[in-house]
Amino acid sequence: MEYIVFDFIIFGIVDNAVMILGAFTGYEVEKFLPERFKLGALMPIVGAGIGNATSDFLGGLASLNMPLAIGSGLGCLIALALIPLFDKKFNVNRKK
Repeated sequence: MEYIVFDFIIFGIVDNAVMILGAFTGYEVEKFLPERFKLGALMPIVGAGIGNATSDFLGGLASLNMPLAIGSGLGCLIALALIPLFDKKFNVNRKK
């Protein structure tokens, strides 16, 4: 039982650390992209999503749980497809 709790603690530390790094760097990456790929206000959201997918995968690897790593990483990447739908609904990327 204590090993399972320890695995989740490792997963949580790695997961959040990498996800936070992704959120901080999401906007910074945009300046290196060609104009057609610049997403403005959506870039931090994309950065957080990619950071979360990476962090979930690395958290699963760090806790030595390959099904968790692959499943959560892929699930997060698939969910990134929802960003354009949410943008259309909430109009985050407003052009003024």
